[in-house]
Amino acid sequence: MEFMISAIIFFILLYTVIPYFLSRSLGVNVVKRGRDLSKIAFTFDDGPNPVYTPILLDLLKKNEVKATFFVVGTKAEKYPELIQRMHNEGHLIGIHNYVHHSNWFMSPWKVRNGVKNTAKVIKSITGVTPIYYRPPWGMLNLFDFMRRGKYKI
Repeated sequence: MEFMISAIIFFILLYTVIPYFLSRSLGVNVVKRGRDLSKIAFTFDDGPNPVYTPILLDLLKKNEVKATFFVVGTKAEKYPELIQRMHNEGHLIGIHNYVHHSNWFMSPWKVRNGVKNTAKVIKSITGVTPIYYRPPWGMLNLFDFMRRGKYKI
């Protein structure tokens, strides 16, 4: 029984805490900042939102500012006109996941399919395949960390 509990604790640490520490604290396999320290990047997660996203886009346009939007696939499907507007106005669109759940509590297959489905949704609307991925709350699991593949985190 003691071995089983130790194995479960080890798996939880390996699947969640270790990738989180490596990515958040040490910046391993993630883009944390650009090379030009005199510039800042505006990023927005969890959208699009039918009320707030248009207001935000108007504000960005008025001030000639570009941003990166990490979108949730189910919301992108529901509000494709907002995704198209982001794209038309020159903003970068990345993947936040298909649903806004922590990757720590989803299987690797569910996370992989969520990322893949969100990429398909974005590409079907904009014609552009996203290259950036920001998991909800920045919580990578072991499989995200190891198979980052074609996406920059």
